[in-house]
Amino acid sequence: MSRRALLACVLLLVVAGVAAPVAARPPPEDVDGFPAFAGDRADYPASDVTNVSVTVSVAANGTSAWTERATHTNPETADAFRENATLRRLVVDRAFDHRFGRATTGLHSHVDGDTLVVTYRLDSVVHTGPGGGVLFAPFAGYGNDYRPDGADVTIHAPDGYRVTAAPTAMAVRDSAVRWNDSTGAGPAGVASGLVTFAPEDATLSGVRGELAVAATYGASTLQTAAGGTLLYGPGFGLLLAGLLSLSAALLGTPRIASSREQLERTGFVGVLVALFAWLLVTAYPDTGVTPGVVVPWWLVALTVTLPAALAGLGLLALARRYDRGGVRSV
Repeated sequence: MSRRALLACVLLLVVAGVAAPVAARPPPEDVDGFPAFAGDRADYPASDVTNVSVTVSVAANGTSAWTERATHTNPETADAFRENATLRRLVVDRAFDHRFGRATTGLHSHVDGDTLVVTYRLDSVVHTGPGGGVLFAPFAGYGNDYRPDGADVTIHAPDGYRVTAAPTAMAVRDSAVRWNDSTGAGPAGVASGLVTFAPEDATLSGVRGELAVAATYGASTLQTAAGGTLLYGPGFGLLLAGLLSLSAALLGTPRIASSREQLERTGFVGVLVALFAWLLVTAYPDTGVTPGVVVPWWLVALTVTLPAALAGLGLLALARRYDRGGVRSV
């Protein structure tokens, strides 16, 4: 390897520090937004809730309308919210001004009997693709830790659309998705929490839904794959280049390369290409959160990439020492 190539490796490691941080998984969350009505921040009777439901109407223009309902087990709490609109808004606004990490709009609430009803709009969770597909992704980024708990969730497709894909924890029926602790297969949490829709009777409807996913998360997935390749690739590329170079010096160069130097370059580039392709496939779609703990990039470089690079450089030096009189062909 030339000095220029080695310098490029160092620069790649520096860039990897920005491109490939490892994120931490957020704590488990419940799908409904209702707080524990304990009356600890405002003066009202404490109450549990039952019959919790979340109904979402997705629109193809990129918006979604949400209605959440919960029945108070203590009728006095319902009476307090019904008779004191200011108190109700104080409690509701605090709980529902943000949902799934995003600000809500058009927030309203009222009391129907003993049931508190909250309506709002949530933008930035609906995405459209080049093929007309629609992606609904408020739960994305929560790994497998977003759970319906006691809520019954219903997601309606946009008008004229049908569901093409949803997490296995959800039950799909044409233009609607239902989700609670008893629907679907496997654990109740969602991973990766994506629901896609396509126009009814459209050809290649599944592809249209995937195009919406690719349009939304393709760039972040490419960045993740590139960052991981920059972080790990140079060290292991040098290691493979050293192994191939030493093998060529001792045993002769295989016919896939005309010289030991060409074999070194092939090994180095091959690691980068293979690692990028593997990370691209395994990371897709990168919704923003990966399981695990936060690990500084420089710690990964020092404990993994740097030792591999040093071992590779040592093997390259040995190859040059034992390469007497040129490279032999086989």
